[in-house]
Amino acid sequence: MTIDVVNGLPYLLLWAAVGMAVLSPVRWGWPVLAGLSVAAAVFAGIVEWAGLVVIAVFAGACLATARPTASRTTRAVAWGIVVISTAALFGHQVPWIHNLRVVDAVVLSPSAAPYTLFWNYDKGFAGLLLFALCVQPQPRPAWRRAMGVTATAVVLTPTLLIAPALAMGYVAWDPKWPAILAVWVPANLLVTCLAEETVFRGLLQRHLSRALSAKVPAAGLVALGVAAAAFGLAHLAGGVQYVVLAALAGIGYGAAYHVTQRVETGMLVHFSVNLVHLTLFTYPFVASG
Repeated sequence: MTIDVVNGLPYLLLWAAVGMAVLSPVRWGWPVLAGLSVAAAVFAGIVEWAGLVVIAVFAGACLATARPTASRTTRAVAWGIVVISTAALFGHQVPWIHNLRVVDAVVLSPSAAPYTLFWNYDKGFAGLLLFALCVQPQPRPAWRRAMGVTATAVVLTPTLLIAPALAMGYVAWDPKWPAILAVWVPANLLVTCLAEETVFRGLLQRHLSRALSAKVPAAGLVALGVAAAAFGLAHLAGGVQYVVLAALAGIGYGAAYHVTQRVETGMLVHFSVNLVHLTLFTYPFVASG
């Protein structure tokens, strides 16, 4: 599909909202941009009116989970709605939200399988709400230390994945500067990495660590391992090799989060792995047969 002003504007506003939620101390700024994004998405036909209801219910549930005055029952129901809605939105199972296909079965190198890329409005909007409403506030770490940890993980995580990925034959050495980079970067960083790190590190790893803290030793490391395994299993549709590699990558993402307690560090490490994969190796993977 051709990207024009009408169908591109909802995504630009959504990504601006993500940027403001991540970077800006002004807490009211991102909801304004998010609201404008939804309005533009309805106008463009990306979100139907029934899809707008789903988004509204999801937003209300996210708000309820963050209310300290809400009763335990209310919070339990709200979390149930959040979990079910997140699974539906991440899995693109809401029929009234139509994602924009921007790359269609492109072969990026001779040995690669065809690659299709969607700008996923459902997953992107869900990731924004989860990050801004269910994860915040986050601790404020010593930023110099956080930057050092992030930089170390950015280097080590993709480096440690290279050998098993090559050994499995999942990828091959294939340096390139792909033409799709301009549409791939925002979709990967501001949708995929934000949404997945928010769920697996900011929610699952954080809450599991807290729940286990008084019950098992090294609760944070146990939570890291469980979140990494869950992250791997979430990629089961890509095959067993992909599950193993995703779980290994999840250890790196989880380690960055464990030390800093910030979703943003996991995002940056996650994006670095994906960018190295795209630019230096077969993408998305070596075609079979």
